[in-house]
Amino acid sequence: MTKSISLVLGANRATLSGPKSKQYRIRQNAKAFAKRLRRAGFGVRKWTNITNKHFAAVARQMQEEGRGDGRIAEIFSAARDLCKAYGNTGISPTNDVFDVRRGSIANASSKAVAPAFVQGAIDKLENELGYEYGPRCAAQIRLQWELGLRREESAKVDLVADWDREGRSLLVRYGTKGGRPRTLFNLSDKQQDALERALPWVSQSDRPGIHNLMPSGMGDKWQEKLSYAARLCGFTKKESGWTLHSNRHERFHRMYVEHTGFQPPNQHESVEAFQKAAQHTAGDEWP
Repeated sequence: MTKSISLVLGANRATLSGPKSKQYRIRQNAKAFAKRLRRAGFGVRKWTNITNKHFAAVARQMQEEGRGDGRIAEIFSAARDLCKAYGNTGISPTNDVFDVRRGSIANASSKAVAPAFVQGAIDKLENELGYEYGPRCAAQIRLQWELGLRREESAKVDLVADWDREGRSLLVRYGTKGGRPRTLFNLSDKQQDALERALPWVSQSDRPGIHNLMPSGMGDKWQEKLSYAARLCGFTKKESGWTLHSNRHERFHRMYVEHTGFQPPNQHESVEAFQKAAQHTAGDEWP
């Protein structure tokens, strides 16, 4: 499967329609499908030989790993596109037959960290006398929590060049997903305060002109130091059920509630319960 997929996605590519960015996403997700199929023990070598049983096997595997129906559907969509491109039209057009339900709530259990827990973790690290990087790690975790920054973004954000204090904006351009920069506008007082608290820990990184929270000369090894700090305060999946990325989930959970006035879908037991609660809060125009 690996060899044939590399051929399919390499020189002898099938013709896909749409922008190049869309074609790239399809091929990347198709690769993910192929890898999972190989892990499930299937040795099928061509997209023309893929059948519904292969889709069902990938669905079972991903569901056993706790992956949401939304992600499964995304991979299936790409795999269907590749099958069609090679003339294989025998795949079910819907995911119901694979027990992947359209409209179901993906990741139905919230991954957002409890605010009281993250505040306690920050307090512990700020006063941690046994770990020299404790306060610096606390500043970075606060940035994740208040601004929704990813782990690498919070370590590499340039607080000297990219924070416009007067304009209340922050350009995030280092460590971003896919290398795509973005700007956070209309920063709240709490967000501004988080950036202010991080300033004392800014140092020159290995890259000239970039001032961030990684100690000088340490580079990406800093992530190991941050992981140690997370273990110190129980900020791990094993200890508390949360990881540092849960800070980002909490940030966007808050944004959702502030914007809509009601809780997001993963705070409800079903789509119907979510829609009922949303309508109760915002009326018929809730969508």
